[in-house]
Amino acid sequence: MIQSYSIILWKKAEKENKTFAEISKEAYEVLKLFQDYPNMLRPNYLTAKSKKEIKEFNWNYENFSKELRKGINKDGKMVLEDLGYSVSFFSSMNEQDSCGFLMHVGNKIEKFYNTIKIELPLSLNLYSPHTSEMISNLFERLVQIYMPFFGCISNRVLARKYGKYLEGNSPTMINWINYWSEDIIGSVGIERIQKIVDEYPEVTFKDGILQIKNTAINVEIESDMKYYNKLNEQLFI
Repeated sequence: MIQSYSIILWKKAEKENKTFAEISKEAYEVLKLFQDYPNMLRPNYLTAKSKKEIKEFNWNYENFSKELRKGINKDGKMVLEDLGYSVSFFSSMNEQDSCGFLMHVGNKIEKFYNTIKIELPLSLNLYSPHTSEMISNLFERLVQIYMPFFGCISNRVLARKYGKYLEGNSPTMINWINYWSEDIIGSVGIERIQKIVDEYPEVTFKDGILQIKNTAINVEIESDMKYYNKLNEQLFI
């Protein structure tokens, strides 16, 4: 079974007076973090309509801002600036080694989110302590700079089972690594969270980040799923 993992970050609508320059600069700083990590985790190529159009992206703020502005939300010929801007990248021409980046930022309509989704490479071994620690560190840094209201590192198999991550401010499931803002923590209950931290040695909770295991949950390992289901029940049932 192929188990793919994604970093998901959701941020609420921006203030109406926020300028494109501010939006663009903040988005650039988020993706700039990936330059501190291995090449397979960097936004090296801008997504194109065909392989012939793909070129290695010259990574700097001016180029990024230019491409982000091109991704302004439209409905036909109508420009919908309040719905923000989208841009996507990937790291490698080798599909197994490629990390995908999809960013939608600058939305100012309250019922919609600003989102970042990073599809981690299939060849990345998240059951390795060294790799898991690196990705955990990356997630923490992303949360600190992007300041979402919700985030997680999602296993697609588990995500499909539960259908969606949130109902209002209530998570529908726990993930390997989670970021919960104060509203979400209030919905889950700090007492429930503290109980699993005290009961399970691998569970950590700091600055809104709840990590349930040193390495990623492997749905093909029975002990991992028993552990996962027990935590899920204690938090949400």
